[in-house]
Amino acid sequence: MKRFIVITLFIGIGLGLKAQFPKEEIRAVWLTSNYSLDWPNKPYRSSDDINEQQEELIDILDKLKEANFNMIFLQTRLRGDVIYNSKIEPVSNYIQTVKNTWSKYDPLAFAITECHKRGLECHAWFVTYPLGPEKIKGKENNSQTVKQNKDKARRHAGEFYMDPGDPKTNAYLVSLIEEIVDKYDVDGIHMDYVRYPEKADKFPDNVTYKRYGKGQSKSEWRQENINRFVYEVYDVVKSRKPWVQVSSSVIGMYDKIQGDKQNHWTASSVYQDPEKWLKEGKHDFIVPMMYYAGDLFFPFIQDWKARSNGRFVVPGLGVYQLDEKESNWSTIKIKEQIQYSRENQMNGNAFYRTRYLMNNKKGILDMIKNNFYQYPSVLPPLTWQEVKQPESPGDLTAMASGMYIFLNWKFAEQSGEKNVFYNVYRSEYWPIDTNDAGNLVAARVSDPMLFVPLNNAVESGYYYAVTSYDRYHNESKMSDPVYFVTGAFEK
Repeated sequence: MKRFIVITLFIGIGLGLKAQFPKEEIRAVWLTSNYSLDWPNKPYRSSDDINEQQEELIDILDKLKEANFNMIFLQTRLRGDVIYNSKIEPVSNYIQTVKNTWSKYDPLAFAITECHKRGLECHAWFVTYPLGPEKIKGKENNSQTVKQNKDKARRHAGEFYMDPGDPKTNAYLVSLIEEIVDKYDVDGIHMDYVRYPEKADKFPDNVTYKRYGKGQSKSEWRQENINRFVYEVYDVVKSRKPWVQVSSSVIGMYDKIQGDKQNHWTASSVYQDPEKWLKEGKHDFIVPMMYYAGDLFFPFIQDWKARSNGRFVVPGLGVYQLDEKESNWSTIKIKEQIQYSRENQMNGNAFYRTRYLMNNKKGILDMIKNNFYQYPSVLPPLTWQEVKQPESPGDLTAMASGMYIFLNWKFAEQSGEKNVFYNVYRSEYWPIDTNDAGNLVAARVSDPMLFVPLNNAVESGYYYAVTSYDRYHNESKMSDPVYFVTGAFEK
């Protein structure tokens, strides 16, 4: 059965849209499963609970789509537990409290399908080394994952962590990522906690260091442990599905910058070297968690830009800081940070956490939509991956269908793979300027058809055209246009 896509349009008039509203931009959210912070509100025990989980997610995705977001980091592995039907780790208690034996429901598969219906990319957010607290409700953490990883788990600051210096840790974590990439149609693997924990100097890895240090200083060895894992993940993912993007949430400050005398927690202090990952071509993009303001934010944007090495850097913004129990920010701070990110030609923004957007805390979602995300956007192309430009769609037609214009076109083929989507443009003028965000009607449309709202109360004429768009975010040349005149008046 075909699924018909209906869109709503924001029709704007004005100059300078290319500068003010970039057409290519990552607009992401972190959707947190742990502790039921964003989704789901409660674990399921019955088929009714499953329906409730699904309806909650659909509501979230609908609101994000309406606000023209385009990427979801869905927390897929939490702390040694997962949200999908894994053969390696248990399903999280925040997803289910009874074993699902009566339904084929798989939360990750469902989420991916619903994201793709809306033209949203779904990236599996993967927490790496942490395995959870030492004690749960006063009792020793005896979870399945802790037990099966007892030889490579370390106690540190009241938590269990997998030891990054143990080669078996890499093998185990990579097997989980392989399982996700092989089994699910994810658009990316987004890693988190790819580092040593806070107070890293006290992390108990002396035995591992003596065994595997090979004459390196401990600092060099620790950094190399993280790099080796990151490189292996990238190579494994790309060997299986080269279009699947690899990214990480990283500490918001790489290192101290000139003139900064404060004592900050930095990426280098926990042996994380994202600058090298980008330089060595082992990440498609990074998302620095820049949950700060003022001098702890603006200078570091420029620092990250200088370290990008031609790959994408997407500043992560802490909308949770709007909470009165946090820093009680006003939305002006977030507005300034998005604006500064654009002025410095960063590749977009990500927002933590989704629930603050859904609750429209202090009007934050309205502010983002009305000031920055008025138009859809496409994702920037992965230019470092050599892929043939997709073919243009053909045979574009338009016809009135009730209150809509029905656009239809011919599939664009690409090596027999179902990895081609479509972007739809319209303009009063020909040729259509596809670099003008104001002309983009819809992005990443899955099927070769689209319903566009029709206002017969207004006499107007528009050119419509379609481009193909692949999973590397490459875009084809435009199709031949169609011209359609609206208005219930005698012609």
